[in-house]
Amino acid sequence: MPGDGAHLAKIVHMAGKARGSETTGDMVRAVFFLLGGLALVAGLFAINRPEPTLPDPVDYEGVLANVQDQYSYHVEAPARVPEDWRATSVHQAQERGGDQWRIGFLIDGESFVGLEQSDGETAAYLQDRLHDFEEDGVSTVDGENWERLVERGGNQDRALVRTAGGVVTIVRGTESYETLEEFVTWLE
Repeated sequence: MPGDGAHLAKIVHMAGKARGSETTGDMVRAVFFLLGGLALVAGLFAINRPEPTLPDPVDYEGVLANVQDQYSYHVEAPARVPEDWRATSVHQAQERGGDQWRIGFLIDGESFVGLEQSDGETAAYLQDRLHDFEEDGVSTVDGENWERLVERGGNQDRALVRTAGGVVTIVRGTESYETLEEFVTWLE
């Protein structure tokens, strides 16, 4: 058919460049276009992502007063904590295995320090609460020795443990031993 070549030339001209004749500049522009689209999508996800919610603070004063009145041992608690420490958990239990209580503090929304005490069977309590921990030395705080324990594996929680007068006290957290030792000095 006469004119078929002209018709084909017109189609190629209308479509732009013929397939396979892209330049390096065309490819770079296409990559930038794709990266821009991905950045836009990622930005939208980041904008619409909700802020992580922190646990609500708990008022532990009532529980503390209760355990101090009811338990036969000296219940220790921090006299004060820094403003960026938020009490987020408190628990008490009077069981045949002993009277237990614990409190946990969230620090800057990321790390934690907790205190727990029990006058139950010490070895069983320590096995239950610190079964993934191993010995890591001794800390002396205000003349008292506290056994240092560190968690095996990736978490690397630390704990200071003291057993005195049939009562085991554990100060545990994601903070350094120095911070845990400072926390011990706040206990009354």
